[in-house]
Amino acid sequence: MNPAYLYRELKQVSAAGRVLILNGFSFNLGFYMLLPFLADHLQRNLGLSPWHVGLVIGLRVLSQQGLFLVGGTLGDYLGYKRLILLGCLVRIAGFLLLAVAGQFVFLLLGAFLTGFAGALFTPSSNAYLAHEAPDAERRDRIFALQNWSSEAGMFMGPLVGVALLSLDFFWVGLAAAGLFALLLLIQWAYLPELTSQQKRQAGEPFWRQWLRMLQNRSFIGFVTFACGFHLFFHQLYLSLPHEVEARGLGAEVITLVFMISSVLGIFLQMPVNRFVPSWIGRSRTMGLGLLLMGSSFLWFTQVFSFDPRLSFIGFAVTFSLGSMLVMPLLASSVPRFCDKSELGSYYGFYSCIGGVAAFLGHLLIGGLLSVPELNTDLIWLGLAITGFVAATGLYYRIRWADQMAPVS
Repeated sequence: MNPAYLYRELKQVSAAGRVLILNGFSFNLGFYMLLPFLADHLQRNLGLSPWHVGLVIGLRVLSQQGLFLVGGTLGDYLGYKRLILLGCLVRIAGFLLLAVAGQFVFLLLGAFLTGFAGALFTPSSNAYLAHEAPDAERRDRIFALQNWSSEAGMFMGPLVGVALLSLDFFWVGLAAAGLFALLLLIQWAYLPELTSQQKRQAGEPFWRQWLRMLQNRSFIGFVTFACGFHLFFHQLYLSLPHEVEARGLGAEVITLVFMISSVLGIFLQMPVNRFVPSWIGRSRTMGLGLLLMGSSFLWFTQVFSFDPRLSFIGFAVTFSLGSMLVMPLLASSVPRFCDKSELGSYYGFYSCIGGVAAFLGHLLIGGLLSVPELNTDLIWLGLAITGFVAATGLYYRIRWADQMAPVS
C-alpha cells in the first residue's frame, strides 16, 4: 500500500465520505473484538452443542441481513444519519447482553439485537456513501477505500479481543459495547445530514416498492449469485472455530486467520481494486473472487503434522484474496439497478437475501458438523462446488448486464 496514493484517494472523497470510510475501521474494530470468539465462548465456556452454536450465530446473521430490507427502507424514508445512530444504540444493547448472558434464550436475544443493529446502520451507511460517488468508477474506488478501512479494523479487533479474552469474555463484550457508545457520540457530532438525499414520501406503501424490486429481473439475478459471498463470509464464525476446536487448537489460531486476512487487505485491497478489474474486467474479477472464497475451504481437508496452523494460513490467504476481489465490486454494483431515492431499500434487499442464505447455511452446516460419523471433508468439498456455481453465475450475469447497458 502506497501511503501517498491512499492520501490522494481520500482527498478526493467528501468530508462525509471520509467519516464513513474511517467509521468502517471503528465498526469492525468493535465487531471483530467479539464475534470471532463468540462461537468458541458458546462451545468451550458455556458447553453448547455445534447445532445450538450455529443457531445463535445464524440468528445474528438472519436478524442483521434478513432485516436489512426493513432498515434500508426506513433509511430511505427517515434519513440515513438517523438510522446509523439508532443502529449504534441497538448494538450497544446487544453486545452488553452477550457479555453477561448465560442462558440460551438471552444469548438468542443478544444475537438478535446485535444483528438487528447492523440491519439499521449498514444499508444507510452504504447508501450515504453511494451518494458521495457520481459514477461507477468512483463508486468502485470509494467502496474499495471503505473495504480497506474495514480490513484495518478487522485486523485490530481480534488482537484487542484476544487480549481481553485472557481476562474473561465479559470484558470483551463490555469493551465492544463501550466502543459503539463512543461511535454513537462521534456520529451524532461529526456526520452531517445528507442534504442531497431525496427522502421518499409516506404516500406509497412499502410493499409496492418491494414488489417492484422483486420484478427487477436483472437485480434479482445479481443478488441470487451474490449470495455465495454472504454464505462463505459468515462461515468464518462457524466452520472456522469448529475446525480449530476439532483439531485441538486454541483461539489464537482464529486470531491468526483474521490477522492474516486483515494484513493482506490493508496492503493489497487498493492495488487489487485499481489494477485487476481494468486488467481482466469486472465480471471476471467478481467471478474469480467467489471461486477463491469457495475453494479456500478445501484447505480444511489438509493436515500438516509438522505445523497444524498451515492449513489455516492457506485458508486465510485464499479466502482474503477472493474477498478483496469481489466485495467492493458487489457493493458498488447495487446503485446501477435502482433510482437514487431507493438506494437504502436496494442495499437492504441485497443484504437481506444474502442473510437468508447465510442463515440457512449456518443451520445446514451446523447440523452436519453435529453428526460425529460424517466426514467433514465432504462439507468443505460442497462449499468449494458452491463457490464454482456462484462464481460462474455471477460472471455471466454481470457480463450480460454490461452488454445490455453501460455501467452507471
